[in-house]
Amino acid sequence: MSKNNNVRIVTPVGVSQYAWLTTPDTQFDADGHYKTNLIVKSDESQSVVKAIDNEMKKSVTLAKEKTKGKEPKMANLPYEEEVIEGKPTGNHIFKFKTKAKIITRDGKVIPNKVAIFDSSGKPMVDANVWSGSEMKVSAELIPYYTAMAGAGVSLRLRAVQITKLVEGGAGNSKGYGFDEVKDGYVAPEDKTFENEVAQSQADF
Repeated sequence: MSKNNNVRIVTPVGVSQYAWLTTPDTQFDADGHYKTNLIVKSDESQSVVKAIDNEMKKSVTLAKEKTKGKEPKMANLPYEEEVIEGKPTGNHIFKFKTKAKIITRDGKVIPNKVAIFDSSGKPMVDANVWSGSEMKVSAELIPYYTAMAGAGVSLRLRAVQITKLVEGGAGNSKGYGFDEVKDGYVAPEDKTFENEVAQSQADF
């Protein structure tokens, strides 16, 4: 894996919202993004908030270097308080995203995947993770500055650990209505997904 100085975080367990973890969202970008929001209790997420705020300071410093000391425009923070019907809920919403394709310096296009693990740390191969699933998120904090967006920090999604799965669609056996059959045939463990994840993140 390539070395960098980006700060990495692992969140407390939260509830996913607008989850695109097994297939990319291509609505606004043909190459697609994997993404999810994560709703976490505010009193449990202070270390994550502090880490993001610290990186935001770095982003502002970077921006001032490019604007020759002028006060830079500020981008929206990648987290916010959850408010329902005008009332704070006591939760924070964190917004994670990563590209579905990585273009290397030599122009090579590498498919990118989000690593998905169960609560024991075992890779999940065919899960179709829906919003409402409970999980931890591993991400990198990326300070940035652009004249259009301003100074900000993005939360680059790398992996999730599912503690409670909400699953749907037809991408797996449950999506077709099949339940587990006891004492039936069990296929050998497939390492393909795990290997694809490792390859996609090797140069990221």
